[in-house]
Order: sequence, then C-alpha cells, then structure tokens
Amino acid sequence: MAAKKETKNGNSTISDITVTAKQLGELLGVGDRMVRMLADDGIVTRKSTGRYLLFESTKNYITLLKAQRNGLQGVMPSDSESFDLREEQAEHEHIKKQITEIKLLLVKGQVHKAEDVAAVMTDIFAKIKSKLEAMPSKLARKLEKKNRTQIQGILREEISNALLELSSYDPADFYSDEHIEIDGEKLSALGITDGNKEG
Repeated sequence: MAAKKETKNGNSTISDITVTAKQLGELLGVGDRMVRMLADDGIVTRKSTGRYLLFESTKNYITLLKAQRNGLQGVMPSDSESFDLREEQAEHEHIKKQITEIKLLLVKGQVHKAEDVAAVMTDIFAKIKSKLEAMPSKLARKLEKKNRTQIQGILREEISNALLELSSYDPADFYSDEHIEIDGEKLSALGITDGNKEG
C-alpha cells in the first residue's frame, strides 16, 4: 500500500501521512464506503477530498473498537446507526468526574468504603455480643432474692449499657486510609463547594 506523505516545510511526521479511502479500508478491514461513513461520523479524519489522515483515523477506529468491546454505547456505523466518538469521550469524561467526586468525598470522610464499614460494624457487633453473652454470669448473683421490679430495672440498665455501643456513632471510626482533613477555605480556593460540612 503506497501512502502519500504531505509535508510542511520539508518535515514530515507519521501524523502527516494520508491515504485514500480504499487504502484505509484495506488497513481497517472495511470497505471504502464504510470509511466515508466513519469520516461523516467523525471517527476517520479527512485531510482533503478523498484523502484521510492514516494515524489519527486508525487511532480513532481502535478507540471505537475498544469502546464496543467494553460494552459502551455506540455501534459500528451502518445505514441506520452511528457511533459518535465525541459523545463517547464526553461520557467517559463524565464518568471520570464522578469518580473524582466520590474520591473527594472519601478523602473528606463524607462517604465510606464498604470494607471499612464492614470492619467497624463487625467489631461493634462482636463487642455487643460479648457483653450480652456475659450478662447471665454477671447478673446471676445481682438478681438473687430481688423482686420482679428490681430484676427488670437491673436488666434494663445492663442491656442499655450493652446497646450504648450502637448509639455512639463516630464518623472517624469509618475513615479509610485515604482520609485527610481538608480546610473549607482550601476547598473554596480550588473552586470546590463544601455542601456537606460536618457540624
């Protein structure tokens, strides 16, 4: 396949190589009509009439194939359907932004990782279980020769003490290794609003 090189000031790069629709189609494994359709959809890059940038077009076509393989929306252009590379890139950027926002909330301690929550809750439940299991032997002597009202009062107090563990929520217990304290002023300087300030 002979490729025409277009140069600027005598300097050529791989980015400057242009090919015909037929040549590009042979490389990509599609017909020249499909190459023109891909160009209309912004995937293949036209340099001039009948000429296409080889490097950029091939790179964009590979991006299209990767997106399809990963199950992203968009399909190979046909007569009735098309793949919009810019739309896919915008969606990708939106997802990256969401991930960054979640990471920021994680660092600020406003969301918690599932494994951190599981570890803390397992520890809390183990402590409560231990306290509840210790009650019979601890209370057996205290309850001897007590009337019903006294027994209920003693049991209520011990159960309340055991359950107190559940009511003492401390967000710091759930912080992950990534957590750092960030001053609200520093966030503002970065243009980030702190809508969920802990008070």
